[in-house]
Parts: sequence; structure tokens; C-alpha cells
Amino acid sequence: MLNRRVLRVRVLQFLYSYYSLLKFNDEPKQLKGDFVRKISNSLQEINKYYYKYLSIAIFLSDVNNEKREIAKSEKIKKSESRFNLSGNKVIDFLRKNKQFIDNLIRYDISWSSKSEEIRNWYNLILGEEITKNYLLLSNPDFNDDFEYVKKLVNKILFKNEDIILYFENQNIHWSDDRLIIRSMIKKTIESLNSPNFNTFAFANLSEDIKDDINFASSLFDSTVDNTSEYDEYIIKNSKNWKLDRISLMDKSILRMGIDEMIHFPNIPIKVTMNECIDIAKDYSTPKSGLFINGVLDVISLNLQKKGIIKKSGKGLIDNK
Repeated sequence: MLNRRVLRVRVLQFLYSYYSLLKFNDEPKQLKGDFVRKISNSLQEINKYYYKYLSIAIFLSDVNNEKREIAKSEKIKKSESRFNLSGNKVIDFLRKNKQFIDNLIRYDISWSSKSEEIRNWYNLILGEEITKNYLLLSNPDFNDDFEYVKKLVNKILFKNEDIILYFENQNIHWSDDRLIIRSMIKKTIESLNSPNFNTFAFANLSEDIKDDINFASSLFDSTVDNTSEYDEYIIKNSKNWKLDRISLMDKSILRMGIDEMIHFPNIPIKVTMNECIDIAKDYSTPKSGLFINGVLDVISLNLQKKGIIKKSGKGLIDNK
């Protein structure tokens, strides 16, 4: 399963957008339905960008192979090591892997060695010391190829500002998804460390993506449906604060936290509160964590007394 923090942040982002657009929309039910679908799509698309990022090395290798073919007609022959990338055994394995090919087709990953981005990134990697050293090797063995691919991905492709900007423009959730995708690709590359590739496996985004999507969609849907009720709780339990004085981000975090405490009985109150506090620190103002903590703490105690929050099982009842 995806980390619940990732899912909560995704829900929060869509809640914030939903509330921002709600006052300009005459059909709230349709708007809510659109956002629920967007949540599902955004989580499933993490896999798409995983394969797209992983495919960069293949297309860079294809450019190098084109250069190799052109060099055959050159009168003055230069070192064959210039084309080590085109013969990289690890990249060649990925290029021919059926599952990889199927996923490139499935996610409509259509760029090629002739795309402007790939050509620019090819010139970029040629200037890196990692590539320069690799292209000086005469007849690189498997370990040379493997080490280069590992460094290419981790030290060049995931750190270059142009490549990061490209994916940010492609995916509004890239700043969050990037960490997940980087971890997935790191695991994938590490599994390629054997010449016969007997340990190779593509990384799984989640053991149960349907359950992840259901959690996120349910949290969003229920929070939206009960917003008016949750706002009453916030008004009654935040001293000296009127609702319109609380930032939209903080209100969204509070509403989401209240919903999770009420409608997800298997999640301890302590976990919900800690998650909301940490998310507030990352996505709102420096003082928001303290504010969220205070309001949710009072609300949780009052709703438990009224029997509105019901937790059961070891570690689920105690709020302190």
C-alpha cells in the first residue's frame, strides 16, 4: 500500500482545490464527482511516470546508437568507446523486456530518440563527468554498464533541473510523486545487478492500489459531504477564531482530520492528529501545526464524550 501520508496529502490538495472552486460552481455534486475521479487518476498515474522516467535511459541510448551509425560513414575514425551507451547491457535488457514495452504502450509513452527533450538531455549527460568517464572505457563489462546506469539515474537524471522542470510541467503532483518514483526506480535498478538478470523485478507502486484509492476517495467524499457539520465543530471549539479568519488550508486540514476520526474507526485518534499536525507544518504556516493540534484535540475529546467518535481495539481508544 502507498504510505498513508501520501494519500492524506493528495486528498488535502484536492480538498483545497475543490473548496476554492466551489463558490464559482453551480453543480457541486458534479464537481465533487470530477474530483473523486481525479484523485483516482492521479494515484494510478504515478505508475505512468515511473515507466516514463525509467525509459529516459533507453532513448538516450538510442541517440547514442544513431551517432554510432552516422560515424560509420566518417572518414576519420574515432574511438568506439564514444558509443558505449548504445551497447549498454542493462539498458538493452530493459529495451527488450516485454513487460516494459507493454507498459510504454499502455501509458502512451510516445517520445522517441528524436524528441527535443531527449536530444537536449543527451547533450546534457555528455557533459557530465560520470558519462565522460564511462565513454573512456574500452570494452566495458557488465559491472561497468550497471554502475553507469545506476549513476546516470540517481546522480544525473533525478537531479537535473531541466528534467525536473519537464516533469513538473507534466504532473502537478510531481513534487510529491517524485519521491515515490525515485524509490521505485532505485529498487528496479538495484534488481538489475546480475548479468543474467535473475533478480530483476519492476517495483510495485502498491500491493493494493484499489484499497489506496478507496481510502483516499472515501476520505475526500465524506469530508465534502459533511463540511457544514465539521465547520460547526470547528467554530465551537476554536476560541477567539471565526471561521472566515481561518485559512482555507487550515480549514481543509481540520475538516479532513475530523472526518478521519469519525468515519475511519480502525485509525487511532493519535495517528490522525499527528498526521494532520505534520501535514500542516509542511503545507501551511509555521504556526498552523500548533493551531491544528489544539483544535483537533478539543474536538476529539468532545466528540468521544458524545459518542460521535467511536474507536475500538488495542491502541485506538486513548487520545493521550
